Amino acid sequence: MNSNTRPFAEQYPDIGTGPVSTVPAVDPAFFEQEREKIFRKMWVNMILREEDLPNPGDYFVRDIEVLDASVIVVRGDDGKLRARHNVCTHRGNRLVRDESGSCKGFQCDFHGWVFDNQGKLAFVTDEQRFHDLDKSNLGLAKVHLDTWRGFVFVNLEQTPSQSLEDSMAEFNQDLKPFPFENMVLAGRYRYETKANWKTTMNAFQESYHAAFVHKRSVRQCLDDPSDPYLAAQRIKLQENGNQSISVHLPPHDLTPTEMIAYSMGATFTQGGDGNVNAFPGTAQEKIKNWAFDLNIMFPFSRINVGAGWYYVDAFWPIAHDRTVYELAFYFPMPTSAGAMISQEYSKIVLRDLSREDLFTNEVTHNALRSGAITSIQLSDQEIAVRHQYEKVTEFCGLGEGAK
Repeated sequence: MNSNTRPFAEQYPDIGTGPVSTVPAVDPAFFEQEREKIFRKMWVNMILREEDLPNPGDYFVRDIEVLDASVIVVRGDDGKLRARHNVCTHRGNRLVRDESGSCKGFQCDFHGWVFDNQGKLAFVTDEQRFHDLDKSNLGLAKVHLDTWRGFVFVNLEQTPSQSLEDSMAEFNQDLKPFPFENMVLAGRYRYETKANWKTTMNAFQESYHAAFVHKRSVRQCLDDPSDPYLAAQRIKLQENGNQSISVHLPPHDLTPTEMIAYSMGATFTQGGDGNVNAFPGTAQEKIKNWAFDLNIMFPFSRINVGAGWYYVDAFWPIAHDRTVYELAFYFPMPTSAGAMISQEYSKIVLRDLSREDLFTNEVTHNALRSGAITSIQLSDQEIAVRHQYEKVTEFCGLGEGAK
C-alpha cells in the first residue's frame, strides 16, 4: 500500500485542496450557464455504436432534453451514417416518434410529408397548392456526426468549436487500443433521478464510498483490512476535463454465485482474482489487482473498460435537479449457456451498484438544497470530483466565487 496518503494533490497541485462551493450543484442559474457554455458546444456520446445500425434504413432517435433537441441517426441507402434534427421542415412537427427501427423513409404524421433515409424531402402531399416550394432546400436539418472507435457522437453547434478527436484528447492514446469491436451489446439500463447531474455523477468518480454504499451488494470485495476504502492507485486528469480513474479489487472469498460466474467467463467483480489475459487500452499493467478503468469524457459521459467487457454510460442533465442515468453493457458474443450466465451475473451486479449510488445521490441533493452547508469537503481520493467542479466553473467563466 502506498505510504503517501495524499498522492494526487502532489501530482495536480494547481487544483487546490480547499472546500468546494455547493452553488454549481443547486443553483438553477448556474445550470443555465452550463447549458449555454458547455452542453451546446460538446460532442454528445449517443450511447450508440456504428454496428447497432448495420443496414440501410436502420435508425435511432435520441432526445437531448437539455438542448431541447431530438436527433435521428440513420444509415442511408448509400451505407452512410447521418444525423438529422427530428423536425419536419413543413410546420416543425416531431417527425419520428419511435426510439429505433428500420424504414425506407420517414413520414410526418401531421400532413404526410415524406423524407428519405438520407434526410432529403422526397414527397409533399398536395404539393400544387404551395407557392414556389423548393424541395431540394427542405431536407431535414443537418447535425454534425462523427465516430470514435465505432462510438457515434453528434455536435449541435453550427460549426463545432473542436473536432471529436481533439475532444478525446489523451484517450486517443490511452483508450483507443481497447478491443471494442470484439464485443456486442448485452443490455441497457435507464434511470431517472431527482438530483443535479454532477451530484449524480460524483459517486461514480471515487471508491471511498464503496465500503458503505455497496456493503450489501459486493461486501465480499471490501473485506481487505489493509485497503478498506479501495484507495485509488491511479487517477489521470486532463486539461479539457476528461478523467481516467483505475479501480482495483483485491482477491476475496467468492460467493457461491461468483464462483459459478467466474468459472464461465469474465465478470465485473473479478479484479485480482481473475485478470489473466492482457487488455490493451487499459491501466491493467500499472495497477495491482486492477479491475477496470472509469474513463470520463467531459462533461458527463463515460467509456469504462474492464477485463473482457466494457460499458458506456451518460448522466444526462434534464434540469438543475433532474438527471437521467443511462448505461449500455458490452461483452464478447456468448458461445455457451455458461457464458450467458456469467454475463447475466455482471449485469445484475452493475444494476444493483447503480441503484445504490442513485438512491444516495437523491438524498444528497435534497440535503444540499436545504442550504445547511455551503461547501463540501473533499479528500485526496475525491480529486476527480474537485477537478470536475473546477472545470465546469472555469468553462462557464464564473471564476473562483462559484467554486
